[in-house]
Amino acid sequence: MRQYLEAFFEEFEYEKEDKEYLLSVYDKICADEFAASCFKEAIGLYDLTIECDYRRIINLAEMAAKKLYLYEYTTELLVFCCLTKKLKERYDEKGISKEIFVTTIKDFRYQMEVCKQIRGITGTFCSDWCIGFVAMTRFGIGRFQYEVIKFNADYTKGGKTLTPQSLVLNVHIPASGQPLSQELALDSFERAKEFYKDIIGEPFAFKCSSWLLYPEHEQMLSHESNIYRFMQMFDIIGYGIKKNNGDLYRIFGTDELRPEFLPEKTSLQRAYKKHLLNGGKTGYGVGVRFG
Repeated sequence: MRQYLEAFFEEFEYEKEDKEYLLSVYDKICADEFAASCFKEAIGLYDLTIECDYRRIINLAEMAAKKLYLYEYTTELLVFCCLTKKLKERYDEKGISKEIFVTTIKDFRYQMEVCKQIRGITGTFCSDWCIGFVAMTRFGIGRFQYEVIKFNADYTKGGKTLTPQSLVLNVHIPASGQPLSQELALDSFERAKEFYKDIIGEPFAFKCSSWLLYPEHEQMLSHESNIYRFMQMFDIIGYGIKKNNGDLYRIFGTDELRPEFLPEKTSLQRAYKKHLLNGGKTGYGVGVRFG
């Protein structure tokens, strides 16, 4: 497995210091009988069946961390990286392209970079989110990630109707660093429609629940911004306010919640800081787009 991890970190373009650190943690785990048995059991559960107990896998990674006084965020990331060895075989069995595999699993690195920036730890604080990738319920296709969900509402537009039982594609926007351009968005939507054409019936629809679709952006942001243009690609059918100004870390890259101490490095940060200082809140919007 160590040889696999070396190749994995190289293929997915982990920074040298991150690669060396993660491999050193893996070596510590292998050198300890209890920690090694935790990882062996975790990997074995996934190798046996994709419908395994993922909570047990995460708990085993946490147990290894506690035994060796390591960060749980680190061992959780490591165990999911280990699972990708079997995951790639499952992709191949289903005839899913390597491009989609690579795009999907790059999310582990994106999560690591966010964790380092916000918590100062090489790992992931979103281990539950990782489950969707190895369980093959969520795929990265172009700029976005997708999973099949029930719509859970009634909606009609232009003669097209969705019911609560309608299957739609849930859209997630990973922190990949790529621009949120209309060109990349439309390319991803078209490719996702092709990938899921035998699962999603007509009318084909996308659903997105995200801070990016927060209706307040209409007043806060430039109408030339990528976020505003992304909003226009959806019909906003609902919205809500985030408790305790949640999601600020996505905008500011910090756990800081006090508006006066938030950075102002980008136009988005400046707009949000002004909004918060004026008593505004963070929130989200729910959007629908027919394919």
